Amino acid sequence: MSTVDPHAVEEARQQIRAIVAEIDQLSRSDLAEADFFRGLLDRVIEAMGAVAGLVWLVGEQGRCEPVCHAGMPATGLTASSEIQESHGKLVQSLLGSTQAMLVPARAQLTGPDGQPVAGNPTDLLLVAAPIDRNGQRAGLVEIFHQPHPPEVEEGFLTFLSQVATVAGTYLARRQTKSLDAQQTTLTQVDRFSRAVHESLDPVATAFVLANEARRIIGCDRVSVLVRRHRRLRLEAVSGQESVERRATAVQAIETLARVVSRARDPLWHPDPGRELPPQIEEELEHFIDESHATSLAVIPLERPRPTPVVKAGGVDAVAVARAESTRANDIEPVGVLVAEWFSSTSFEGGRRARVELVADHGRVALSNALDHTSLPFFGLLDLLGRTRVLTTARNLPRTVAVAAAAVAAITALTLIPAELRLEGKGTLEPVHRRDVFAGIDGVVESIESWTVHGAEVKAGQHLATLRNTDLEVALTDVLGKKASSEEQLVSTRRALLEDNKISADEKTRMSGRAAQLQREIESLEAQRSLYEAKKRDLQVSSPIDGVIVTWQVRDRLILRPVEKGQVLMSVADKTGPWELEIHMPDDRLGHVNRAAVAAREQGRELNVDYVLATDPGTRHRGAVREIHEQAEVRGEAGNTVLLRVMIDPQQHEREELGAGATVTARVACGTRPLGYVWFHDVLAFIQSQILFRMW
Repeated sequence: MSTVDPHAVEEARQQIRAIVAEIDQLSRSDLAEADFFRGLLDRVIEAMGAVAGLVWLVGEQGRCEPVCHAGMPATGLTASSEIQESHGKLVQSLLGSTQAMLVPARAQLTGPDGQPVAGNPTDLLLVAAPIDRNGQRAGLVEIFHQPHPPEVEEGFLTFLSQVATVAGTYLARRQTKSLDAQQTTLTQVDRFSRAVHESLDPVATAFVLANEARRIIGCDRVSVLVRRHRRLRLEAVSGQESVERRATAVQAIETLARVVSRARDPLWHPDPGRELPPQIEEELEHFIDESHATSLAVIPLERPRPTPVVKAGGVDAVAVARAESTRANDIEPVGVLVAEWFSSTSFEGGRRARVELVADHGRVALSNALDHTSLPFFGLLDLLGRTRVLTTARNLPRTVAVAAAAVAAITALTLIPAELRLEGKGTLEPVHRRDVFAGIDGVVESIESWTVHGAEVKAGQHLATLRNTDLEVALTDVLGKKASSEEQLVSTRRALLEDNKISADEKTRMSGRAAQLQREIESLEAQRSLYEAKKRDLQVSSPIDGVIVTWQVRDRLILRPVEKGQVLMSVADKTGPWELEIHMPDDRLGHVNRAAVAAREQGRELNVDYVLATDPGTRHRGAVREIHEQAEVRGEAGNTVLLRVMIDPQQHEREELGAGATVTARVACGTRPLGYVWFHDVLAFIQSQILFRMW
């Protein structure tokens, strides 16, 4: 008597549960039907140790077709058409059954009347389980297996029934997703149709068509061109608020749309089955080079033809004739729709149908908008229509009040005088300030310990010492040469005085040599004096009495190489007069110069109001002393003119007077109308950027 190992049975059950769980997890993914059932069939065959398997699904037309199969040559079903026909009858019978079935090898299935209706034409056991989706028969799973004991075959049947249940759940979930996607698509199309027909402005309609059509089509970019004055013009691009007319891509798409609209046939690229005319192919290649699109659709938007009206006596023959004929003004399309993809090269998945759907709505909306705006005196009628709401009895008092207020405001801005004060930014600086320069090339060897920011210094007071190795070498060389020449001169003179045996010619030569040495000594002495003067330049001193205003002098200069003329530090006399250096924008210089001329003629100063950043709550007064004749570019301020403004330092506390402090100043430039004072910058922009370009 054989016994069954309980441990082996439990292990088999755990394996089956794991496979069912794995198939259930697979059913929750977004795999396509073919991929899902292929994975399901492979796992089932592996788990059951089966010979072959086959999955059938019922299509939309009610026909049952195989989705995937494995190991079918081993079943013998492919041996002849008679066997395949017999197996087809068996599948139909199994689809009509209410539960999973076991069909032994060469067994027959009988109908309600006891007559055989189908049979298993193979030598293998057939385990079949129907797949139900939401209570409806959706398919069938067939597994071909070697015969086994009845209890094992029942286990196969139970396992396959569970797998069929998971497959039915997968199909139900896909159906739900499909219905949700269809509902979402219908909602999007409804919203698109409402939005595109909402406005009668051609540009607004094109803008809505471009942006909404991109969502419906699912492409990367949609462009809409509208015919204006017999010329196609790009009016809207999805995701862009404006169109740059001078861009080469804009010119390329307009040229392509023009040649396609003349042909009046939609252009689908790529389209291997169609050969394009040379003029279209050339412009298409040029546009693709500019846009880098991998596929695109160019659809001419023709005017919709009138729909025949059905009357009581039948269809109106006149309306039919009009619908079938082409009117003279319908020769050219009203616009062109261009859809682009940058990563796709086909129009699968209903893309072509969605483009055509959008184009149908677009041609109607654009035609209506163009017809509306082409009415005679449309501009005047539109203006009257917009203002009519203001003249109704209900809104008339408000309209009158608003109009009176507007007239009063314009009158006030025109007649009320106000002083024109032009603002400029600048800095507060002492009048007497000097930069301390390096008089010679060198290295900053030492800086006096008290030479720090804010230290008071006197004119000529020593500040720092430079070191120039080349100067020291040159001075040492000159001193050495001078000493040598002096020794030679003394020796020559001694020989002339003490040696009486030398000839007259030798004395003459030695006298010349002594004179030459004397001249060399004089030249070397002059060089020494010059080098000593240069050596004195190594001592840096203050040019004036004042305060050091350079920050971190020691850190910036100590042991740093400097060049002749380089600024080492600055000294300012904070006890003397102060001035403002105002950078006035050059577009305001005309007002300032006219005000300065008027002030000189009247014998007065050109007044300036200013506030310091160190004391923004107090307003001070000054007078313009000098206006530079040349404008310069100064950082973010742009092109500005320097104004020097004299101030009275007694108006300020000593703590407020900081060299380089930020100042905001306003120059009094005479009296102007209040509107000009408030909006002179706007008026200047209109005159220079708009009116000037129109001349």
